[in-house]
Amino acid sequence: MASAIGKTGDVPPGGVVKFQVEGKSIAVANVEGSLFGFDDVCTHLGCSLSQGMLDGRIIICPCHGSKFLVTDGSVTAGPASEALNTYAVQVVGDELHISMADSSPGAGDLEVDASTSVGVPAASDRERSYGALASVPLFASLEPASIESLEAFTFRKGFVPGEVIVEEGRTGNGLYIVLSGKVEVVKGLRGARPQTLAVFGPGEPFGEMALLADWKRSASVRAVDEVECLGMDRWAFLAYLNREPQLAIKMLQMLAQRLAETNEKLVE
Repeated sequence: MASAIGKTGDVPPGGVVKFQVEGKSIAVANVEGSLFGFDDVCTHLGCSLSQGMLDGRIIICPCHGSKFLVTDGSVTAGPASEALNTYAVQVVGDELHISMADSSPGAGDLEVDASTSVGVPAASDRERSYGALASVPLFASLEPASIESLEAFTFRKGFVPGEVIVEEGRTGNGLYIVLSGKVEVVKGLRGARPQTLAVFGPGEPFGEMALLADWKRSASVRAVDEVECLGMDRWAFLAYLNREPQLAIKMLQMLAQRLAETNEKLVE
């Protein structure tokens, strides 16, 4: 039997709203006038998906950046590997109705390699993650507690020798920090005369500014050997800042100070 959960105007186009239905949290997304119901709880570590970002028919978890299709609940990007249950949403007059009996698990779940998926890290892994985040200039002046809280928004990913991690001219999704192995920064990788600009090893970040805006990459980054990176997706990072405005203010102050120092050097 379908339950009335609210009014048609409760979920605006492009919006995601959480409802309590039979004691369960259900999110409803409005994609260009079509309504889709699904579990509000991410299958990775239980974050509320209604607090995430809706990108077309993809809902992005605000904690670790997992992506799900709202149409069938299937996983399109990890670290989550288990699909969401989805529910049929009907419009009856000016009311929204949903039937819990019509739930269906998503198909085509993403297969996540255990070596690159994110679970609850061991103490040594947490120490490595903390050290890696502390090495990022954007985070360097943050208090230890703030850096520790950021660690929950990271993921780990491995790359094989020669694999391109980010490509010149494409917009970046976020930050990477090398945990093991080496990567090379190459200008004109696809051209006749590629030029290696730098080689980064463990503890060195790249793509830091991609956390703040959708800028195009100025060069490609390619794995030299077997590489493991700690990553942070821009959407997850911005969602975190939205919940922690004091941290956002502190980071703006840090960027302003860095800009002032750059200006002083230019004057000299």
